Amino acid sequence: MEWCFGDYVLNRERAELTGSDGLVHVEKLPLDLLMLLATNADRIVSRDEIIEAVWGGRFVSEAVISTAIKQARRAVGDSGAKQAVIRTVHGRGFRFVAPLRTPTTDLPTAATASDQIDPTPIGTDQASVAVLRFDLLGKDQPRPELTDGLPAELISSLSKLRWLHVTARGSSFRFDPASPEPEQVARELGVRYLLTGRIEPINDMLTISVELLSAANGALVWSERYATAVADIQMARQDIVASIISAFEIQVPQFESEHARRLSPKQFDAWSHYHLGLRHMYRYNEADNAIAAGHFRSAIELDREFSRAHSGLSFTYWQNAFMNFGEDRKLPLEKAVAAASRALEIDGQDPFASFNMGRARWLEGDVDAGIDWLDRALLVNPNYAQCHYTRGLSKVLTGRPDDALGAADKAMQLSPLDPLLYAMLSTKAIAHIANEDFASASVWAEKAVRVPSAHFYISIITAIALELGGNRAAAERWRDESLAQRPEITASMFFQAFPFKDTVLKKTLTNALARLGFKQ
Repeated sequence: MEWCFGDYVLNRERAELTGSDGLVHVEKLPLDLLMLLATNADRIVSRDEIIEAVWGGRFVSEAVISTAIKQARRAVGDSGAKQAVIRTVHGRGFRFVAPLRTPTTDLPTAATASDQIDPTPIGTDQASVAVLRFDLLGKDQPRPELTDGLPAELISSLSKLRWLHVTARGSSFRFDPASPEPEQVARELGVRYLLTGRIEPINDMLTISVELLSAANGALVWSERYATAVADIQMARQDIVASIISAFEIQVPQFESEHARRLSPKQFDAWSHYHLGLRHMYRYNEADNAIAAGHFRSAIELDREFSRAHSGLSFTYWQNAFMNFGEDRKLPLEKAVAAASRALEIDGQDPFASFNMGRARWLEGDVDAGIDWLDRALLVNPNYAQCHYTRGLSKVLTGRPDDALGAADKAMQLSPLDPLLYAMLSTKAIAHIANEDFASASVWAEKAVRVPSAHFYISIITAIALELGGNRAAAERWRDESLAQRPEITASMFFQAFPFKDTVLKKTLTNALARLGFKQ
């Protein structure tokens, strides 16, 4: 993730701050503080939240926090008097107030030669991957069910990702797994990514190491290591495959967007615009959502049959309605349905299109129709983490909280670093409220609200959970946080975003909101 403001570029992955004169030296704590504030630029960040995120919840004095704020301001040419970047909101915390710009028009970051990405345009074709046979250490005991069977299962499952082209096993299995040369294999197979694996038996255990490589330069995109007892390998295979599929859904688009970000705008094609749109889509603020929508429209102008670009546009329209970005909710909801319908016309088997149609339907109030569309998405891709939690949320809206708990757990298991992790956590909180387990609801809600980029609805859900759990002081703090982000929010707006059909649960939530002072 990267933030651009003034003459500065702040890059999370490289933990770097770059200015017009190059790399800016800044210590770790003030740099972490800058990234926390930039991540939550649409709201005030409290001192407690800063302590939790930057110092891991350890006790620190006001002087230590003040020093870190002062150092962060100094690094970006700000000061306590000027406050052009970091503004102090007395009694409440701090807020990042410098206007953020889309990275595509900003200064290049000071990347080293080793992490430079090939500037060649990505192209409008799908991302492509070859899964090689896994290498087995200690070949005196062949395990073809793992060295060949596990990659074959991955090929079959990855083929269900409509945006990804997967090389058939007859081609990719021709290469020796012990010594693959990424560039050579990529040239022969015509792919952009390689998935390799290594299996190591240790007594009665197996460790399986997996690496996803960029074929252009051999750069490591993602890696994971799994351990299981030999006797449990058949059961573990399913979890390993699900984990890898979910990682693809997050890691490849992120890598593609980073590649696209480094291109000149003149080099952008439909594929580049699509991934730049994804880069902004998950930030859940009005400015980034508008930037995302612009990229998706540009992608569609270049390729009108690009199903995923229509789906991305549907996502941004849905977000406008859900987050109340504008006075009229009806029009963006209609546009969300229309864009999802167009995506389905182009590719009726794309789970992203069904996912967006499902969310649009339940936000319209037809939650059961929404569940049907989410079921359709999961039928195509059973490892779609965001679809699992959304289906769970839909279930709790209709009075089935136990289903919601399992769905949220499944989503977090599949995608523990998902950009919508806070929504998965808050789904668990709402489900526990429905079960009248307010202590558990408070725990999960406070986990959700402390995830960077959690929006004001998450603050409201946390306030409700704490109020029902008897912690009025903490509830009022998160109520105030939600109102600081969106002063006009009311109980009716909350129920427009979450159309509860369970009348008993809705009454419980309505009473809690009333006690907290939210207008109807």
